[in-house]
Amino acid sequence: MIKDLHEFDDGACVSADICIIGAGAAGITVAREFLGSHLSVVVLEGGGLDNETVIQQLNASEVLGLPHAGIEKGRVRAFGGSTTAWGGQNLRLNDCDFQKRSWVPNSGWPISLQDIEPYYERAERVLQLGPNVPYQGLCTRARIEPLAFDPDKLYIECSRWSPSPNFGTTYRKELREARNISVILHANVTELVTNQAATTVERVEIKTLSGKRATARARFYIICCGGIESARILLVSDSIDRNGVGNKHDLVGRYFQDHVHIWYGDIVTTNRKRLQNSCESFFIRGRKYAPLISLGHQLQAEKKLLRIHGTVIFWMESDSSVAAAKTLFRAVRGRTLPPLRELRHLLGNSLADPGELLDIVYRYYIQKRAGTPKRGRVYLAALCEMSPNPDSRITLSQVPDQLGIRRAQIDWRIGELERRTVSEYVKAVASELARLRVGSYDLKQAAVLEDEKAWVTLATDNNHHMGTTRMHETDKLGVVDSNCQVHGIQNLYIASSSVFPSSGSAYPTLTTLALGIRVADRLKHLLGAAKPMEFSTRELLPIAGSHGEVR
Repeated sequence: MIKDLHEFDDGACVSADICIIGAGAAGITVAREFLGSHLSVVVLEGGGLDNETVIQQLNASEVLGLPHAGIEKGRVRAFGGSTTAWGGQNLRLNDCDFQKRSWVPNSGWPISLQDIEPYYERAERVLQLGPNVPYQGLCTRARIEPLAFDPDKLYIECSRWSPSPNFGTTYRKELREARNISVILHANVTELVTNQAATTVERVEIKTLSGKRATARARFYIICCGGIESARILLVSDSIDRNGVGNKHDLVGRYFQDHVHIWYGDIVTTNRKRLQNSCESFFIRGRKYAPLISLGHQLQAEKKLLRIHGTVIFWMESDSSVAAAKTLFRAVRGRTLPPLRELRHLLGNSLADPGELLDIVYRYYIQKRAGTPKRGRVYLAALCEMSPNPDSRITLSQVPDQLGIRRAQIDWRIGELERRTVSEYVKAVASELARLRVGSYDLKQAAVLEDEKAWVTLATDNNHHMGTTRMHETDKLGVVDSNCQVHGIQNLYIASSSVFPSSGSAYPTLTTLALGIRVADRLKHLLGAAKPMEFSTRELLPIAGSHGEVR
């Protein structure tokens, strides 16, 4: 069922076997793992069913280092979380992403790809991704010749796009009808309260923007927020330990990572048709597969580089017939037709080049390929992994938000290893495109990539917030262990991209969901023989005693 904290009495207390904090992709996925089970689950979501401006203002934060728009714009407080504003692109981490690399400080996971592989398969079903068809197989189906990059330098892999990326709509009915799961909206977590020894979470304090307060109690708690909010919740929970929960060694908030996004230069095409055939998206039964040009593992090791991949972008001018037709198609499909004057303008532009429009329609509906224009600029949009840096971090501001909770502040740092990776990657792409006679770069443009200070003007964040509660076997180097349990706290887990020790260049959602399902399986095992609690709400009575017993 889905409820709203505004409907509860002030001072109410909710009880369940498992309390999940956050109803984004991870929170909803973890909750669904307990559907129909004997266990009761309560999910606390700070927002409502839809995006509300006043709620989003709680994301307001301070930026200390490099510009980082995603600390505010990259987070959504609503049922469905950031999936409500997400395209749905997914990619698994590679085996090497889990391994320690001598040239990447603080790299390596305490688990391997083999440990998480079965959970990837289950997460892909949640995302409705369909079969994982390799690039060569997609080219064979489309009867085209793939780009034959030197595999030591570059290779092509394909991301998969979810056909139903908005979890807020996709799984709303299922959770509304669930008998053992209760989602509570507008339930902003203000603190995790532990026992005096800080070894167990005893309750979660929650609050609405209007000031109504309540408490949630459970046997186990799972933080399913993003990389910024997960760290913030631990840091603000300082009534028992002034450093916050799980922060014995000052690690919470450190090692913040976000994929460095580079939108680079113009590719001068010498065989545009072949480049488009090789790099445009494929469609199989309505599911999208997008080719990504990834840096080869041998070149990475030889030159001691990070992981990076890029997408070839065939730019559409806003007044082109293709752009107008796509805008019109989306408006019709979404039943949001523009005013009559604008509608006429779109129709006119759509028909301005009927030949090109027919080619696009044929390519999409018959050939099952993405439709891009035959002319226009061609770019390379790349995502580069960050080297895990303890000084790149989330901390707390002295300024409180509307709930009275200290705001987040960010010091995002990228450096020489990231710059060198981007520079070498661009050179490799330029060299291979020229060798294959499909295009080239004027590498004079790449001069900015050789300047240690100037290159950051090209770099932007990408709303992929990772690393602030990193996973490690020891609490001296990590916030959670290999099971995503917070070190030293028996009943607190984190299912979030915040636990990533390093990020690779893959989009983080799929791995986050796989880790969340893995946490759910562990709790099913731990609670398998336990007598289940019934979900309940009641007026909160005075709490006495050091262990927080309700009397």
